[in-house]
Amino acid sequence: MLDVTAAQLGMMTREDAEREIRSRVQTVPLGDGVILSRVLGSHKMLLRASDRGFSRHVMFDGYWESWLTIFCARTLQPGMVAFDVGANLGYYTLLFADRVGPTGKVIAIEPNPATFDLLQETVALNGFDRTVTLVQAAASDCSQEALELFVPFGEPKNATVAFDGGARPAELRVSVPGVSIDHLTAGLERVDFLKIDVEGAEPGVLRGMMGTIARFKPTIVLEFNAARYEDPAAILQQMLAVYGSVGEIDFDGACGAADPADILSTRMGEDRLLCFPGLSVDI
Repeated sequence: MLDVTAAQLGMMTREDAEREIRSRVQTVPLGDGVILSRVLGSHKMLLRASDRGFSRHVMFDGYWESWLTIFCARTLQPGMVAFDVGANLGYYTLLFADRVGPTGKVIAIEPNPATFDLLQETVALNGFDRTVTLVQAAASDCSQEALELFVPFGEPKNATVAFDGGARPAELRVSVPGVSIDHLTAGLERVDFLKIDVEGAEPGVLRGMMGTIARFKPTIVLEFNAARYEDPAAILQQMLAVYGSVGEIDFDGACGAADPADILSTRMGEDRLLCFPGLSVDI
């Protein structure tokens, strides 16, 4: 059975993509709780058996959040520069690297040291070393400052930095460096796309990338949960001042128009995938 490319996934419906990916899933235990799995219909990915919230689903299905997978596969193009902010084990990093190709660039940011080790191995295993730059840090509004990362029991994908100084239920607490997106983009000539999923730390990430937004106006996919933020309206207004409008990614992988008032007042506590379309894409 032939591999499926990210470009091909972008031309499929969500249902077809799920079927094609699932039909190609293979999973092999490597020992020490590490699992090698075939994901996205073509790529090798290292996962953890103890990871209940992410790895076990990907081992079985071969995909994660198929609606966002399809949206990214449709939106990214060869040669683009894309950021995976909150890369976790590298699922979207692999998708991005496949889609932007050797003429593009992916910057993957992941603070959790244990997760970062597997991410690094996964990138090398797929031969994406030249396309992907890995950054072991927490994206924030500062660079080099030590931040405290909280890693929940069995849910490393939900690791978060508490900018408010408060405590979080955690299996592991570790000090990690902070880095701003503006710092990472200082030497770049283009930035086209950012996926930001940092479990409540989004306000700090956005504060640290307003220069990047002003310079490049990239397409941004932002996980937004109004119940997590001290002032969600201010965050949304800050983005609307630049982009003018906001969309939300639906379950078919399309970015439909969204009402800011609805985002701030309904489905409270739910993670929503907001989309701010940039200059280099036509959504």
